[in-house]
Amino acid sequence: MRLAFAAHTPRHGRITVHPTPLAGNGAYLAHDLIRALGKHLPVPDDAHPLPAWTNNSDRSWRIAASWFIALGITHMTVCRAHRLSKPQWEHLLALSALTRTRLTLLCNGPVPRPTAALLDTIPHRVLDTTHAATTHWRPPSRPPVPDNYPWWQHTTAFPPRDTELWFRLPPQPREPLTLTFIPGSEPTGITPPLPVPGPHQDPGHPHTAQIAARIHTRVAHPVHAACVALRALTGYSSQQIKSLHERSGNGLAEMPAWAQPLLNAARHLTHLQGHPDAPNVLSTPSWEHPEIEQALRACRLLATPPDRHRTAPVTTGTRRANRSMLRARVL
Repeated sequence: MRLAFAAHTPRHGRITVHPTPLAGNGAYLAHDLIRALGKHLPVPDDAHPLPAWTNNSDRSWRIAASWFIALGITHMTVCRAHRLSKPQWEHLLALSALTRTRLTLLCNGPVPRPTAALLDTIPHRVLDTTHAATTHWRPPSRPPVPDNYPWWQHTTAFPPRDTELWFRLPPQPREPLTLTFIPGSEPTGITPPLPVPGPHQDPGHPHTAQIAARIHTRVAHPVHAACVALRALTGYSSQQIKSLHERSGNGLAEMPAWAQPLLNAARHLTHLQGHPDAPNVLSTPSWEHPEIEQALRACRLLATPPDRHRTAPVTTGTRRANRSMLRARVL
């Protein structure tokens, strides 16, 4: 177990997963894989329940697979695999084959016979000595290339702190986004102008790193994460993003380096869902727009940040003082 946890080095494409105890089948194990990648599902409450996709096993495993491919995960270790069910082993084996990830199942006890029978159908080897395990989990000899993993963040708190700073989204373009698309042709219509550049678009601005870290950590759905990034960069609404056409570049500007993995994961998810030729991988149905709004709140991004302090009533004395301050500034 010590060797397995020490092997968790996401910058090198290696992750170690400790499954949620007694979670059962369904999407739980896929969620554990997503968390091992440094991403978290939103915390539900009475006003904002968990997104619908979290209760769907198939969608959750596809999301995990899209992150694996986009983030270049090459090795995956799953601890206490002897407690996992046969369907969970099947999901892990399918994920390994689909993403070409080397899978290590760490068994701390006897494996049930129906589950162990799966090993007869695939090539594998058994590591049953400390020396073999040490060799298997030997640390990578080469340092990672930072540009390949701009997604990995260590300092972002989850759940969000109540005292966190809220960021205002760029102004939404006023021009209506009306596109006409005929299959086999390029779209025509009005391309909305980009908003006035602000701190979100400046890669050297200190706020950019905070926003990027929050999106990478707090939005587990790759399409929703890419949409949140695009809204933070351009001010487009979810409805405007839905109308964009990626191939013609109609309104979809090139994403910065920190957002590229999000867009790549969204593309992979669209492909895994059976829509490889989708003209816009960020197109989301209207019923998912509240989930994107929930993700924006988790990242502390809103068009109008909420007031934390109650506004004092304006009195005659307050107006008179404000006018005096204004005169002083003008002078």
